[in-house]
Amino acid sequence: MNYLIEEQSQLKELEPRIRRLCECGGVVSIDTEFLREKTYNAKLCLLQIGIEQDQFCIDVLNLDCTELLTSLFSATNVLKLLHAARQDMEVIVQTFGVLPKPIFDTQLAAAFCGADMQIGYGALVEDVAGVVLAKTQSRTDWTKRPLSDEQIKYAGEDVAYLEQLFIHGKARLEEQQKTSFFEAELESYYDESLYIIDPDKAYLRLSGGMLKIKHQHQLKALANWRESSAQDRNIPRTWIMRDDKLYELAQSNPKSDKDILEMGLFGRKSSNRLAAEALQVIKGVHATSERVWRKVEPLSKADKSKCSSLMKELSRLAEQHHIAQALLGTRKDIESLYRHRQSKKLLKGWRSSMVGQPLLQLLETLDKG
Repeated sequence: MNYLIEEQSQLKELEPRIRRLCECGGVVSIDTEFLREKTYNAKLCLLQIGIEQDQFCIDVLNLDCTELLTSLFSATNVLKLLHAARQDMEVIVQTFGVLPKPIFDTQLAAAFCGADMQIGYGALVEDVAGVVLAKTQSRTDWTKRPLSDEQIKYAGEDVAYLEQLFIHGKARLEEQQKTSFFEAELESYYDESLYIIDPDKAYLRLSGGMLKIKHQHQLKALANWRESSAQDRNIPRTWIMRDDKLYELAQSNPKSDKDILEMGLFGRKSSNRLAAEALQVIKGVHATSERVWRKVEPLSKADKSKCSSLMKELSRLAEQHHIAQALLGTRKDIESLYRHRQSKKLLKGWRSSMVGQPLLQLLETLDKG
């Protein structure tokens, strides 16, 4: 059955069932509906949980449910089933301040067993359960109330088949002897820095290797300022300044607020304040001779050819091991391995023996030939 929990009394009736689950252990299916177009953090609008054969759509916008749901997310004896877990985990961490653990990601399990890395929930349900789900509410506005019957049906279905996908995915992982690889990969999902960005590390989203060292330090400081401003005001970082404008400002040498305003970097409403803040950030930078980003020279034609050979080998290995290629590595990973003979991804953990070492061996042959 599919239930909408929109009143505090309804949540009170559900509470004993959730408490019992937390005490005795078990599995719970989880999905979220949210909006993030106008805010820095995603705005959670509806939380769906599946317990046994029932689905509950909890109207978190209008209910006091933080304590109850926090206890569920933090219960280590309750396995949380999700599809494409990182997105839901981000919303939960930012909303409730707790990291759901342990989890099982049905999308990741499918990718380990040969499906596309980004396989959608609907496609997987159709493949495993033979059920075609409606897509009519995929672009709905979940902030509007009241919620329609169609919205509730759609939301409930997002958790209705997760346990079936879990049983199927778990069995396939065991059959293909990939359970340990899957569990090792899931460990990376429990890093809270994935879901809460430290402004001091905001520059890592950017690439400034081609800039002068002075401008690199200015770009790093401006990235920190932009991230902090967006977090404080809870608005998208691009509403403070787009990336291209951030680079433009970092490479300029403004002497006054007027210089910055004339660059047309900000919207009208807050331009004077933001220009003054940005100027102070730039003036406060004490650049050293140390580079913030390494300078990356373009690959030569011969280099690109060798990287293409490595990519072909990666594809072959993905097919051989019946695993999504994107899960093993990307072109960026291959180029990093080629440039530095090192890779934090390809030469670490379960990937090292499966793809990292074979790629290094091929690279050695290519260098000789």
